[in-house]
Amino acid sequence: LHGRFCSACGEKSLMPDDHSIRHYLGSLVNAFTFVDSKFWHTLKAVAVRPGELSAAYMDGRRTRYMRPVAFFFLANFLYFLAPVFETFTLTLYAHMNLMPYSDWAAVQVNDHLTSSGTSLDVFEARYRTASSNNAKLLLVFVVFMLSLPLGLLYIGKRSYFSAYVTAAFELMAFYLWVCTLALGLAFAALVMALEHLGTPASHLMEDAYTIGPLLALHFWATISIGRRFFGCSWPGAIWRSLALMFGVIFAITSYRLLLFLVTFWQLT
Repeated sequence: LHGRFCSACGEKSLMPDDHSIRHYLGSLVNAFTFVDSKFWHTLKAVAVRPGELSAAYMDGRRTRYMRPVAFFFLANFLYFLAPVFETFTLTLYAHMNLMPYSDWAAVQVNDHLTSSGTSLDVFEARYRTASSNNAKLLLVFVVFMLSLPLGLLYIGKRSYFSAYVTAAFELMAFYLWVCTLALGLAFAALVMALEHLGTPASHLMEDAYTIGPLLALHFWATISIGRRFFGCSWPGAIWRSLALMFGVIFAITSYRLLLFLVTFWQLT
């Protein structure tokens, strides 16, 4: 050892303080409150400087930040504890009435209800539970679907395809942390405050009111990733950000269809 860390594996040399009660209490606080410098540095980078996390990871600067995959799965876990926006948790009604594949999905559900003699209410309750569990496991599918349009739009900007997967993990982490968790909680707090003052405000959670902030956040993140991670010019980052909107819609729609297929197959 030269200093406190091994030059071969990075292992920290233990010091007397590492065995103290204060050290263990600090570790316990970190475990339950996420008061960890890597977490806060990573959250700040993803929210304020999108593309920085991917650039640091691909360039080998990894001690300051959490890994993009780990940060995504942490956001995934927290989102499904309290999904304010139903972006990734879709009801059976939405599958049957609001999606591009709804006509086909409605036929499948109605045929099953007829053949099994099950009522829609009973099947919907079973579907809700199964879909909630499957949604957590399948969300990583969106990441790999996003890596495809990223690879096409930024072809040649990075040497390895893993770079596009890394950028997809960071972009999905941004969508979860900022577009769903932070924005969702902000809208929920606004609704609660207005209703506490006697003003009906539940309609503010509808798509007509949330689409503007969500689009603004999408452009902020994707333009920043294009500039900071892929090295695009401003015009190049802007047109790719616009085109990537269709890639995001494609990825989320594909995820919702897969979620319906897996859950429906599981229940039938």
